[in-house]
Amino acid sequence: MSDLENATRRIQKFFFDLEVPYGLALCRICLPLVLMGMVLPRWSVCRELYSADGATGQLSVGFGYIDMLPEFSGTVVAALYAVMIFAMATLCIGFCSRISALIVCVLMTYFSMLDCVSTMTKYTAIITHLTFILSLSQCGSIWSVDAWMANRKRNLDPTQPRFAYPKSAAWPRRLMQFFIAAVYFGAGITKIHTPSFFTGDQLQYWMLTNLNYQHRLGELLSGYPILLVAFGYIVVVWELAFVFCAWKSSWRFVILPVGVLFHFMTTLTLGLLMFPMVCYCTYLSFVDEEDIQNTSAWVRRQIRHFSALKLAYSKLVELRNYMGDRPEWRSPARVAFVVALPVVAMAGIQIEYQFDNYGERRPEGRHQLVAIEPERARMMLAPVQPERDIDKFFAVDMGTFLASDIVANRRTSFRQGERVIAQCSLTPPHEDMVVECKIRDSENRIVEKKVEIATREMLRVNLRFNITDDMRPGEYFMNIETAGRHVLKKKFTVLPKYGTVASR
Repeated sequence: MSDLENATRRIQKFFFDLEVPYGLALCRICLPLVLMGMVLPRWSVCRELYSADGATGQLSVGFGYIDMLPEFSGTVVAALYAVMIFAMATLCIGFCSRISALIVCVLMTYFSMLDCVSTMTKYTAIITHLTFILSLSQCGSIWSVDAWMANRKRNLDPTQPRFAYPKSAAWPRRLMQFFIAAVYFGAGITKIHTPSFFTGDQLQYWMLTNLNYQHRLGELLSGYPILLVAFGYIVVVWELAFVFCAWKSSWRFVILPVGVLFHFMTTLTLGLLMFPMVCYCTYLSFVDEEDIQNTSAWVRRQIRHFSALKLAYSKLVELRNYMGDRPEWRSPARVAFVVALPVVAMAGIQIEYQFDNYGERRPEGRHQLVAIEPERARMMLAPVQPERDIDKFFAVDMGTFLASDIVANRRTSFRQGERVIAQCSLTPPHEDMVVECKIRDSENRIVEKKVEIATREMLRVNLRFNITDDMRPGEYFMNIETAGRHVLKKKFTVLPKYGTVASR
């Protein structure tokens, strides 16, 4: 067999080999549950966010298409939003799975593009792709209401032929895997072209803000920029290697746990919640039949060892026998799904009507705008105050060597003969500045003076000076000035050339 024929067979097996869609079923179950965490809080304000009665922010406006998507009234939007939530619920339980996934895909895309300010995010873009792939797959063929209503025998009698789950082609699961791999690869390439990522500035400023949610660990790690630089390089290597290593079983159990740890750390340090959960759902597409068989064998061993689990399992078997197969319900259930859509839409309209966010049905009438306090109005309308010099300086660190343009060994004690680097981290935006460093002894005498230019695009400026033998051991002060104005003062200690170890 030629190499070309062998490669063709391997590709066909990779995409079209028949398998039980365990991974797709797990993704179908978990993804809507995660998505509920985003859509349910917006339910009460769907009129304001997505309808012509509120203030929409269409994504297409930034590309010159003002009215690319139609904007409906608040009543229609409430109905569509209720239908989308209903489709998420039916997708989770596997009731009319493919049409439910398609409804979620279409409506989630529509609502996201109507609100590019808050709804349109990275994870909503990922979700729309995943639900579209689910709509093309047999994700509802197992562990679903669709599978229960199908005419498939669940024989538990050992004398009968063993029940086999239906199989389908592997290409939808492979598409999910390729999709998340492409997302990571694109993110890695973007980071390579972002110099501030490798210097730790981007992560440092993000960790110091509560843009998403509070994250105390991020605030703690922001004080160690050299650690952020190391993590930045590790993340880029992992993102670029994912597309090459995630397919092999020997590497899959390394690259995926690293991904789980990476996204968990983004929750602790950056306050991300939805994005890691969506990525975890995508990881379920890497679950194959061997993984399920090994897990099932482990569960059976646990059931045999624990009487409580054995009793619970027997109750589930009795319930399954009682429920049995209901193939005669299949067609009526599809009709019920179609009938349920307008019913859910009407219920959504009524629920949104009861919210009455504008107060139109209150006894006292519609809500009115309240005037703010005069003092606050004067403060908001006052001329912009010039930025203080101290606000242009983020931090001043001292050390003896740099790693990725970051002071790697920050300390405040130095020996005679060492070369010191005083690094001034600047806060953007700032103008072109002259940064002057004056070293003064305990008697306020200038012993060293350094001047550097910080252009407007620079995020840090390094001032280098030597601890000469003429600088006697003791306390010294580093005074930072700009344009002749004092900014801040930092104390450091000079130790003898030979003696006790410098404190860090």
